[in-house]
Amino acid sequence: MINKSTNQLAFFEDGFLLDVFPVATGRLPHYTPEGNWQVVNKLVYPSWRHPDGGPLIPGGVPENPLGPRWLGLNALGTAGSSYGVHGNNNLYSIGTHASSGCIRMHNEDILWLYDRVSVGTEVQIISSGQDLLSLKKYDHVAVNGVEQEFARHLGPVQAGEVTYLPLRPLSAALGCRLTWDGSTNSLLAANIDREVQLTIGSKKVTANNVTVQTGDAPLLLENTIYIPDYYLKNFFGADFLGEDNRVLNIKAPVDPYGGMLVKYHLNVLINGKTIDLPESLTPLSDGENLLLPLRPLCAAAGASAGWNKDTESVEIKTGGRLLSIPLNGSAARLDNTVLDQKAHIFARDGASFVSLAFLQDVLGFDAELDYDARTLKISSKKKARIAVRVLPPVQLSFKMA
Repeated sequence: MINKSTNQLAFFEDGFLLDVFPVATGRLPHYTPEGNWQVVNKLVYPSWRHPDGGPLIPGGVPENPLGPRWLGLNALGTAGSSYGVHGNNNLYSIGTHASSGCIRMHNEDILWLYDRVSVGTEVQIISSGQDLLSLKKYDHVAVNGVEQEFARHLGPVQAGEVTYLPLRPLSAALGCRLTWDGSTNSLLAANIDREVQLTIGSKKVTANNVTVQTGDAPLLLENTIYIPDYYLKNFFGADFLGEDNRVLNIKAPVDPYGGMLVKYHLNVLINGKTIDLPESLTPLSDGENLLLPLRPLCAAAGASAGWNKDTESVEIKTGGRLLSIPLNGSAARLDNTVLDQKAHIFARDGASFVSLAFLQDVLGFDAELDYDARTLKISSKKKARIAVRVLPPVQLSFKMA
């Protein structure tokens, strides 16, 4: 959409308003014809001849006023050589009424637009007092006072009353680790407090194992995942503080771990019995290791877990043996023997989480992790016993689904 009165061009892709550009239009109102037209040809470095005659100026030279690209329009029955959207060699004309009828753009803008516009694209030329920027609620987003950086011309996009935001540029501010599954067109966004699963084109969103129906679905635009802005409030715990100078200000929970530790919901079964874990004890992932809540796991496996405040260590007692895991990350001890295996211990809100591979090794149980079904099956003896000898580390790698 091109508005001659405000010298603006709004670009829509699949019904979504991506961006609004400043342009130059005709010196007189009738020079740039209003109406509904189409792009009928595309040219790279178009040549140009002055309307009053003279030599043909090849494309790509400073004297050529058409710039690097041309999108020809069939306005007034022409064949795409008389009216077009193109670059320019007069920077200061953009935003004014300066042309003989064409629509001039900054060269960097026409280069971006050219790659996204195909022959047959509809073009509407109007003359209205409406600022086309008003078709978007806002252009920029600030999270916790820091304005977020988006790819050029790919910030907030508008679809009617709903604003969509690119999730990946916001993920660091939200403390989220993103995992894409191309086979299902789904995305897992997880941090220490939330695990959110989205599917392109689906209005069902699962957050911390609870599935809800939303009014709008995530979409894939320009190979970027966009979500409705209210997803940040509903599923990521953010608060909208309002808009100022076309900037949406958001307050989001600060993740002190910066996405290094994230939730990973699992169905946990020990000896065939499902262990009902509260949300605060949801297993965690550090990207390589699956961390399990220690106390309920030990209780279900027949061991006891406690806290030694003098040594600041978690202690597991079973079968007459004592396993001590220092919270500071130093080597664990089995009775008086230092273990080579790393526990990858992590404590939060009074709960301790320890690597599955470490527990499997020293407690001697079997573990089967089904990534697709999100199920962990643990088989142990009726009474867990800490291994008598120090075993080499078990290579149980953890991968994101």
